[in-house]
Amino acid sequence: MPAPLPFPESLCHRCAAPPKYVRTAASVFIRCPLLPDKYPRQPVLACELYRPTVIETERLKLRELRLDDLDFIAALLGDAEVMRWYPKVYSRDEARGWIERMLARYARDGHALWLAIDKERGEPIGQIGLLAQTLDGVVEPEIGYLVHRPFWRRGYAAEAGAATRDWAFARGHKHVISLIRPENEASQAVARKLGLLPTRHVTHGGLDHVVWRLDR
Repeated sequence: MPAPLPFPESLCHRCAAPPKYVRTAASVFIRCPLLPDKYPRQPVLACELYRPTVIETERLKLRELRLDDLDFIAALLGDAEVMRWYPKVYSRDEARGWIERMLARYARDGHALWLAIDKERGEPIGQIGLLAQTLDGVVEPEIGYLVHRPFWRRGYAAEAGAATRDWAFARGHKHVISLIRPENEASQAVARKLGLLPTRHVTHGGLDHVVWRLDR
């Protein structure tokens, strides 16, 4: 039987960084991936780098983006295959602007795209979340998912997308949508798994999109 986790009151156990547990024959040590002092004095009851989890699934934790996530976001938005259905590939400076816009959305709406982190490896795999998207003058709750190419075809988008759908419904939304390019069959397959159906075409960002929708 594995040793029980030390200091159960520590913020480290609930942080979406997430921590690593280093086990020895006699004890378990908590290793933080963010702090210069990799093994902080326990229990940690306050930490400026603490990142609360917004949504947790079987394999993933979703948390708000921070500016120090730039390396991963720049790699994600700079990948031509990942951005195939977007108007362009982003530069590093544009990726920083993307994060800043997500931070503004958190402050305004209480949600946006979150960073999705593999719980076992502690590595980010993409962005998934709920965007307040304006279509024809109406603010719509949009489930968005953008998974980095090394993590495709593992079911991450559907897993976290379903949790985001349930999160939206639990907070009073009567429906959710996803904006998907007509040629993007992979994203359409995810939408179907979430129960969404295609409804109408709209022009968004200068490009044709299909509005997929699920009513509660």
